[in-house]
Amino acid sequence: LISYDEIKRRLQAPEKMSLRSLAAYTRVSRGPASKKTLLESLNLLGLTPSTTTSVSSSFSKLTEDTGALCEDMKDFAQDFIDYANMAKQLIPETNTVQHWSKIIETRNHLEDMRKCFKDPVNSGAFDNVTHGLGLGMLDVALDMIIMVIEQQIRILSGAAASDPTDPGPLMRRIRRRHRKTRSTDSEVPHKVSGGVKEQGKVISKGKGRGKVRKKRQETEAVASVETQAELGKPDDVEGNVLTLVSVGYETVSNGLSAA
Repeated sequence: LISYDEIKRRLQAPEKMSLRSLAAYTRVSRGPASKKTLLESLNLLGLTPSTTTSVSSSFSKLTEDTGALCEDMKDFAQDFIDYANMAKQLIPETNTVQHWSKIIETRNHLEDMRKCFKDPVNSGAFDNVTHGLGLGMLDVALDMIIMVIEQQIRILSGAAASDPTDPGPLMRRIRRRHRKTRSTDSEVPHKVSGGVKEQGKVISKGKGRGKVRKKRQETEAVASVETQAELGKPDDVEGNVLTLVSVGYETVSNGLSAA
């Protein structure tokens, strides 16, 4: 299903989508009867498509929420970019006080630039034609640059000396998955076509119970690894990976013995 606001936005400037394009992107048959039905539905909502599409691009095919794509990009940046190492490389050996003042001024200017971009008067048409993805990805890019600047400020101020050892991208992603799994545990399972939706994923009937049991065992293994890491037991990545393998092996072995 495509929302009313989505259709309304596409029919307005700058896209001004035609009935033919709208039928193609909504997977409606191109036959005259189907187009006539679609046009009648639009007229009931007070919407009238243009005769020709003004602007067409790969963004026109994005009918889902583009915000999810931006959130994923932000997560990938946090997991796989070594901001601390980048910050160290960008700090000069001399004139550090002058550099400190310059990057603070740069950060403030970037925040002013972000506000300027978000003003619909300046970039409303750009946001419409990219269906929210353009400004969302710009937001992510500015966040990445500002993160490097803030890391430099922490290093120059001496605050970074007390930061814990970076666990690396593997453990960061394990912890993120564990947090997401824990946040969906309280969801009430509801029916979908062909099975039951449990913990945010669709499973099929019959064989689904085995998959849920396996998923629960994996979650418990990840929880054990995260608890040990937070208690200050092996902090290095290799130690955590070996612990994950060991705990996972014991969990699977116990499950097989019980079965």
